[in-house]
Amino acid sequence: MKCFLHTFRVLLFGVSILSAPAMADSVVRIAVPDITSLLTENQDGVYQKILSRALDGLEVTVSEQFYPYKRAMMVFEQRGADCIYSFTEVLERRLGEDAVIASFPLGKFTYYLFTPPGNEPVSALSKLEGETVGAVIGHETYLDGVLEDHNVKVVWSKSDAQNLAMLEHQRFSAMIAAVPDVRPFLDKLSYDPASPLLESYDRLTCHNTQANRQFLSSLSAEMKRLKNDGVYEQLAGKLYVEFEDPASATEPSSLN
Repeated sequence: MKCFLHTFRVLLFGVSILSAPAMADSVVRIAVPDITSLLTENQDGVYQKILSRALDGLEVTVSEQFYPYKRAMMVFEQRGADCIYSFTEVLERRLGEDAVIASFPLGKFTYYLFTPPGNEPVSALSKLEGETVGAVIGHETYLDGVLEDHNVKVVWSKSDAQNLAMLEHQRFSAMIAAVPDVRPFLDKLSYDPASPLLESYDRLTCHNTQANRQFLSSLSAEMKRLKNDGVYEQLAGKLYVEFEDPASATEPSSLN
């Protein structure tokens, strides 16, 4: 019996030794939604470049998995990922404000109404009552509140590029899209920069755990430094949108 107990303790001790480095080397799993120009399956989107640069100075291993827009959020909600790009406000509403935390912004985005070039820009949805507009599938997570109380039919498609093609073929009167996402298409579009439909920030959003709080605290400090040093603008190029440092309960000073 003593021999058995001694053997069991030795085995248990061995397991504990092996598990320690496994926890230390744990990987942060990030769900990547498809966002035009900013997040891509090839991992060369603007936000992916910024995150990669920020991680250079941190002893953290991450694993990114690309999904269609809506599926990425479902994977995160079902805890198939530790973090996800964007969706901060949406996930706070769906899971509760205390359930998720978020990083310093990767960037700012603003939704507008776009029409073909040469057309008079449309400044408000109220001017499109009874008409049809285009938008990208999944963006209803942000746009539902904007669209409510308006008699506007929405055609949901897979991408901004597809919406642009349908707009050019007069399938609808206008399309709703975000800047900077659609900047590569702006020579084919008209809009009123003074009339945004919605403004917000894209961040890395994570489940509220101690490990993730520590991760985002270090990451956000590095991201803020990169932004202030002009690295964001360098990496984003023509897709860069300037923004002030937003006051947020999810910034590093409140993550500990």
